[in-house]
Amino acid sequence: RRARPRCNTGTGRGDTAGMVVDSALWSRWIPSVPTDGTDSFTLRNARVPICVTRGASEELETDRDGLCLVDIEIREGRIYAIVPAGKPRASNLRQVDVDGGMCWPTFSDIHCHIDKGHTCERTRNESGSLAGADDSCAKDEAHWDREDVRRRMEFSLKSAYAHGTSAIRTHIMSGPKQGAIAWPVFYELRGKWKGKVELQGVSLNILSFFRDEVAAKELADNVKSHGGILGAAVSCTDRGGYADDEYTTCGDDMPALLDVVFRLASERGLDLDFHVDENGNEASKGLLHISEAAMRNGFKGRIVCGHCCSLAAQSPAELARIVAVAKRAGVVVVSLPIVNQWLQNRDELGVRTPIRRGVTTLKELDDAGVPVCLASDNTRDQFYGYGDLDMLEIFRESCRIGHLDRPISRWPLAVTARPAEIMGLHAHSGLVSVGGPADLVVFRGRHYSELLSRPQLDRLVLRDGKPLTEDVPDYRELDDLGAVEGKRERRSS
Repeated sequence: RRARPRCNTGTGRGDTAGMVVDSALWSRWIPSVPTDGTDSFTLRNARVPICVTRGASEELETDRDGLCLVDIEIREGRIYAIVPAGKPRASNLRQVDVDGGMCWPTFSDIHCHIDKGHTCERTRNESGSLAGADDSCAKDEAHWDREDVRRRMEFSLKSAYAHGTSAIRTHIMSGPKQGAIAWPVFYELRGKWKGKVELQGVSLNILSFFRDEVAAKELADNVKSHGGILGAAVSCTDRGGYADDEYTTCGDDMPALLDVVFRLASERGLDLDFHVDENGNEASKGLLHISEAAMRNGFKGRIVCGHCCSLAAQSPAELARIVAVAKRAGVVVVSLPIVNQWLQNRDELGVRTPIRRGVTTLKELDDAGVPVCLASDNTRDQFYGYGDLDMLEIFRESCRIGHLDRPISRWPLAVTARPAEIMGLHAHSGLVSVGGPADLVVFRGRHYSELLSRPQLDRLVLRDGKPLTEDVPDYRELDDLGAVEGKRERRSS
C-alpha cells in the first residue's frame, strides 16, 4: 500500500527518527510532512467531517455533506487548534498543505475475529454458506496452536494499524481447546500493542453452552481474569428462531439461559457483546429477547448486539416494536454489511443469485435513536474469504450496501467516535479534538465522491502527530502456517 522505508532505526510508537520515507506513497502528494521526528506543524486545507470534531472554532462552515475546510494546528503531537482554512494565525510552525484532502480520526473496529483470520485457504468454506462456515471453522481447529494463533492475530493487528485503526474488539473462540490457546495470546498481544492498537476481547460461545452453569462460571471467571467481555451467539444459525435450532435459539429455554448470561456478567462487572439474529428469518427475534432480558435483570453494563440481520425480515409494526424495546434497554447495534451480504441468502449449490441484502435496518435503528456502528467482522476466514481490516473499505461498502450516502453527514461516527465511546476508550478517541492526540488519517480524496471511489492507498496515518511508515504485511509471511487444503499435506496441530 505504502512503499516501505529504506531504513528503519525507530523502535517506539510513531518513532520516525532515522527513517528514510521519500518513497512512501503519501509523500508523492504531501512531501512537506515532517519525517525527522517533528510532531509540531500545521495541517492546512484539510476537509474534516464536522461530526467528529470537538473544540473547533465556532466559525467553521460546513457543506451539504457536513464537511468543513480547516487548518489543524498540531503541537507536540496533540491538536492545539482547529480553525477555518486560511484564517490568519501567528505561528512559526511548519506548514503542511493537504490541498483539501479529507482528514479523519483514526478508526475503532468494534467487531472482529482476528483469532480466526487468514485461515480461508487451508480450511476452505466450499459452499460459502453460514452452515459451511461453521463446519469448516470447526475443522480448522486441528491447525491451532499458540504460535499459529499468535502469528495470525498479530498479522491482523499489523494490517489494521497500517490502515489507520487504533482500537479493535475481537471475538475469541472460547471452546475448550481454542479458548485455552487464544485467550493467553490475546492477553500477550494486548500488552504488546498497547498505545498502537487498543485491543479488547469477547468470549464467543453458543447460547446452549450456558446450560452447564459450572462451565459457564469458569468461562466468566476466565473472561474476567483476562479483562474481557462476556459474549454469546443467540438465534444465530440459518435456522435461528425455529425449534430445531437447539444451539443458539434453545426453544423455550432462551429467556432462562439469557438470565444466566446476564447474571454472570452482573456478578463480575462485565459488559456483554452478543452475536444475534445472523439470518433472514422473521421468527428470529434474539435482539428482542436480549433487550427484554436486560431490563428484566436490571443490567447496568454496556450491551452490544452484532449482526441483527433478521430485523430486515420483520413487518414494519414488528420492527418498530423490537427497535423500541432495544432502545429502552440501551442496546447498541453493530452491523457487518460486507460479511453479511457475502454470507446471507447464499445458495449452497451456487446456482441461485441472492435476492436479499442480508443487512440489518441501519437507517431505521439510527432514526429511532439506537446507536449503530459499522465494523469489519471476519477477515480471510471461513465466514468471509476476503478483507484486510481496512475501516475505510468497511465505510465505503457500507455506504453503498446500506445507501448511507443520502444523507452521509453523521455516518462517519459509526466507525470512529461512536465505537470508541462504547468501547470505553479515552475521551478524545475517534475524534479530531482540541487537546487530544493528533491520531489522524489524511486522504487524498477531497469529497465523498473521491474518497469512496478509490481505495486511498496513499493515505497518511499520523499517530501523535508523526507519520506511520509501517506497511501492511505480506501474506507470504503466513505461508508455513498450515498447508493449503487440497494442495499439500496438512500440518499436524
